[in-house]
Amino acid sequence: MMMFQTVVILFFTSIFLPLISSRSSCAFPSRRCLLTRGGSTTTTSKASEEDFSPQRVLRDIDENKNLRPLTNIITSSKLDEIYQDLPRGEDAYQFLRGLASSATFIQHYWHQRPLLLKQEAGHRDWIPGIFQLDPHLKLIDDSYITGYKTDEILRNGTKTDTWQFIPLKTEPSRPTKWKDVEEALQGGTIYFNTAGSLWPTLGALCRLTTAAFGFPTNVNVYVTPPGKTLSVPPHTDRQDVFCFQTQGVKRWKVYNPPPPKRGIDPLNRGKAGDVLSLEELGDPVLDIILEPGDIMYVPTGFPHTTDTACPSSSSHASDTSVHLTMGLDTHVWGLTLAHLRWSILQKGGKGFHMPKIHDDQERFWKSMESLPIGFLGGEKWIYYLQDPTTSSSFREELMVQLKDLMIVLEPDRWNKEEDMPSDEEFQEAIDYMISQHLETLLLAQETMFQNIQPKEDETLIKAFQGSKAQEKAMEEFGKFSNSEALRNAFAQRRKHQEERLRSISTSDNDSNK
Repeated sequence: MMMFQTVVILFFTSIFLPLISSRSSCAFPSRRCLLTRGGSTTTTSKASEEDFSPQRVLRDIDENKNLRPLTNIITSSKLDEIYQDLPRGEDAYQFLRGLASSATFIQHYWHQRPLLLKQEAGHRDWIPGIFQLDPHLKLIDDSYITGYKTDEILRNGTKTDTWQFIPLKTEPSRPTKWKDVEEALQGGTIYFNTAGSLWPTLGALCRLTTAAFGFPTNVNVYVTPPGKTLSVPPHTDRQDVFCFQTQGVKRWKVYNPPPPKRGIDPLNRGKAGDVLSLEELGDPVLDIILEPGDIMYVPTGFPHTTDTACPSSSSHASDTSVHLTMGLDTHVWGLTLAHLRWSILQKGGKGFHMPKIHDDQERFWKSMESLPIGFLGGEKWIYYLQDPTTSSSFREELMVQLKDLMIVLEPDRWNKEEDMPSDEEFQEAIDYMISQHLETLLLAQETMFQNIQPKEDETLIKAFQGSKAQEKAMEEFGKFSNSEALRNAFAQRRKHQEERLRSISTSDNDSNK
């Protein structure tokens, strides 16, 4: 077996999941949720509902044009280069950057409720051109790109209540044929992870999304034949996602998160054998059909299920459904205030566990908040990008917020039972997270998501190396935080894959003698 084929096996059989549990610490709440994650809704007047309607978001987008990127990794001068890889790329960036600048979206939707933006309301005819079966997915023919398909127990109805997938083909080391895709689609959904590193239009979309929001990104592709009563069962994700419907139609049902269960990750419900029943979820807060050009935002931790058994009245009902899920990966890479709190306490040798957090839903979901970077950082983030060495207001405000939160969470602990970590400890952790950790992740992705040729070996090798660079960043995060558990987890994963590479290489050399 060639070394390149070994890299293919390792890349497509690896699972890149965070190894810091978001359940172990708590973060500062940036907003009060109008629609609570426990399922209850506050009473709002008709006027206030109109204040945060999807139409209000669209007006915000139209009013926010020609704004600079929210990261120094992708500068304004790079945008023209990215546009070359994505038809109507400038339209895509203006929409994404306008959405990231929408006060309505930030204050009323982010981490609070799903948002549906219909194509006809916003003239987003650039979306279908991002990725379709032909010509984009067909580039897979004779390449080494592979993916996954729903397990047979889901396809034949034996078990339909938990997320189970199997490899698209049984031999990842052989080239993929279009016939593999056609056969896998006969029974249900297929999907492709980390697709931004494998197709040039998707790499461009990831780069534009990072430029617009200032966060690491990742896009997956989901393809489902028409008429399927179940595409994926109810589950949750640890990313905030934007769903782009590029071809066909798909029905989505989105639910408020159920009460957390002790010992079960609420951002990974309905997976790994966990069952998230419809009875547990109640009525959906959104039950809609996405058509080409539609965009939907689903907050992290909000359960959802999909199918393609859509009414025949839709002009696209008989077409194969293709949609993209663009994730803003804050929880995946530790870019939350929860992880910042954890890092400070872990590095200082202080306890960070909060055993009763599951008993308080409000506190629990506040712990899911992202760091106030990128589009969440406002003008102070802009000033920080302009001059990180002298812009202290961003760091100071973040430190004050985290201190206030820690006192709210444990009022009897700080300054009564023990001293709060020093300002220097807070500042050191904040500087590391922003100047080193975030920067390393964004640089790794910038390399992964450009100069992509699906049929060339170098593309998959670069994707594999990029994924390792991201994991190395998490290993270094563990080292900075004095967490041997986190550092060793990623170090052992890297060591295991290096040993597999050496073992297979040695075996190949012996067989060729």
